[in-house]
Amino acid sequence: MTAYCLHMEQLPPLMAWWRKEYDVYVPVAAEGGHYDFAPWREGTEIAFDYDLAYNTLKRYFLPPSEDLLTFDLASYEAQAVFEDPKQILFGVHPYDVRAVNQLDQLMEAGAPDRNYMARREATVVMAMEPQRVADTAFWSTIGADVVSHGYDLHFTRISPANFMVEVGSVKGEELLLARGPLPAATAGDREAARKAHQKVMDLSRSNRLNFDWRHTPKLMEKGWNAGVWREKAELCLACGSCNVVCPTCYCFNVSEEADETLKTGRRFREWDGCMLVNFATVAGGHNFRTKALERYRHRYMRKGKYISDKIGELGCVGCGRCVRACTARIANPREVFNALWEDQANAD
Repeated sequence: MTAYCLHMEQLPPLMAWWRKEYDVYVPVAAEGGHYDFAPWREGTEIAFDYDLAYNTLKRYFLPPSEDLLTFDLASYEAQAVFEDPKQILFGVHPYDVRAVNQLDQLMEAGAPDRNYMARREATVVMAMEPQRVADTAFWSTIGADVVSHGYDLHFTRISPANFMVEVGSVKGEELLLARGPLPAATAGDREAARKAHQKVMDLSRSNRLNFDWRHTPKLMEKGWNAGVWREKAELCLACGSCNVVCPTCYCFNVSEEADETLKTGRRFREWDGCMLVNFATVAGGHNFRTKALERYRHRYMRKGKYISDKIGELGCVGCGRCVRACTARIANPREVFNALWEDQANAD
């Protein structure tokens, strides 16, 4: 793979150049000791060593609220709405790139979600090797520490003043070389990048699954009546925060509303979540999952089996956002999967 060496001091001029055409978002320190992505401006201090962005990056492709069409109640005409701002996401960790790749597959399947696809095609993803690991993360144990596609550039900090930048697309290389040629990465640079990856992998070993993650779908099938569902669900507040921060949750609800004159209106969608009480309510008021246990188990079946059945990979990338966001401290996929594994081992 083509790779270049970039000095730290060359990055701000590149950012400024990119910003002429794109909205550029970078990781920054936020309130409460957290990190999040924010627009880059001259002087913005980029958190190159952030451990985890508090909010999921899916908001750049699937906004929390989005108009789908507008309509005229007098003429009965409707106009589809597609917004596709040109944007660069800089510093995306590999597990989050993997989450975007997963959303790409799910949103393209069947009738492609054109609103999502329009935003995705207008977005440049610049990945970055993590330097630290969140205490709630377990991405390294489910194979989400590396990603082979879905990014345009991949940055690895190989020294305090240098990055090795791997090229993932023609567009990425054009943006990287926009202000002039760069030296090709040497064998020494590639070895330094390998060591940087190994270093962060060593840091990630404290949170692990107790089994090969590939067994998870079968584990979920056998664990339908496991005690862990009742034990955890008794404390669930049904707030849906685990859904909101999850980078692979993509459910939404569609509504319509007219303006105060009843002349025009809009159809829009908003994020929804399977942990919310009314998520499974259908016409007539019937709710398929009224109990917290049913909703809690359903969420893990989605992450551990249903999505795997569709695309062959877990619907969880091990980022650990849900663990941090859960006020009741029950949303921990690693704990749940390990509990199911131990139950199964005892049963055998």
